[in-house]
Amino acid sequence: MNRVIRDTNSIMWIHDQGVGGNGNVLKEISWPNGAEIDIRNMVVGDPTMSVKELWGAELQENDAMLIREKERAFLEAVGERENVPVMVMGKMRDTGRMVVKDSKTGETAVDLDLELVLGELPKKLFVDHHVPAMLPEDLTVMQALDRVLRLLSVGSKRFLTSKVDRWMMGLIARQQCCGPLHLPLSDVAVFAQSPFSTTGCATAIGEQPVKGLIDPAAMGRLTVGEACMNLVWAAITDIEDVKCSGNWMWASKLEGEGAAMYDCCEAMGKAMLEVGIAVDGGKDSLSMAAKVGEEVVKAPGTLVVSVYAGWCGARTAGQPLERAVQRRGSLG
Repeated sequence: MNRVIRDTNSIMWIHDQGVGGNGNVLKEISWPNGAEIDIRNMVVGDPTMSVKELWGAELQENDAMLIREKERAFLEAVGERENVPVMVMGKMRDTGRMVVKDSKTGETAVDLDLELVLGELPKKLFVDHHVPAMLPEDLTVMQALDRVLRLLSVGSKRFLTSKVDRWMMGLIARQQCCGPLHLPLSDVAVFAQSPFSTTGCATAIGEQPVKGLIDPAAMGRLTVGEACMNLVWAAITDIEDVKCSGNWMWASKLEGEGAAMYDCCEAMGKAMLEVGIAVDGGKDSLSMAAKVGEEVVKAPGTLVVSVYAGWCGARTAGQPLERAVQRRGSLG
């Protein structure tokens, strides 16, 4: 089956576009062969944008695909049917260079040797040490807690209920609000493969940022545990089918933060090995600090683990409020 899919799939390679825009995703997907790109093949809303602006625009809703020439008409037809723009940016070349041309002016805007940016770069050694977490001398734990709890947004579930589409395409079997009171307490999200099936995908998240202030390794273990415990309320296919996405938010360049993130990552990996799951992707924001005057303001290091697996035919998933009612006998 794998061979059949591999040989008949129109998409040879796909890469999501992020930081660096086309200047990043197109050179990575064409490495190591190289490619020749016509920047004017890009669909834009502002015709006054320069070539460099188009090349570096971070259009993060785009994906880059490597396809065979014979599949072009098919993919363009699919794009037209689904009302999704399909832009054929250029062709692969066996030159090892990324060449970007402007067909409007005939100029070559970029001519880059890919080996210089994607080849065997020398490894960089980072040296850091552990720094214990400490509050300022004039601030106690209770005072800090009092300041935080004065913010109305702390503990609010409003972002779950008012800033997302909860019933897109009618395939959502379990959304964030559940129970007779429609409270945003759901442990797990479930969506169906089609309107006519009772199979699909279940996903849940785990995060324990407060623990990370004291013990980053404990945060890594507990984050994995919370994500898995949230997922158990859906009938997944098998624990071996669970995949994870790890999202890191850290001021990793500051003293002590790199070592803390290393401890968290190592603990997370060991916990996943014991459970039998693994990370297959993720995202990082490792510059979570800013200097205001002479003061450095940093965000606490945080790991968020998202887990997902196949959902195997159960029509409902256990609801938190229902479980509470069963234990207590009433809502009182």
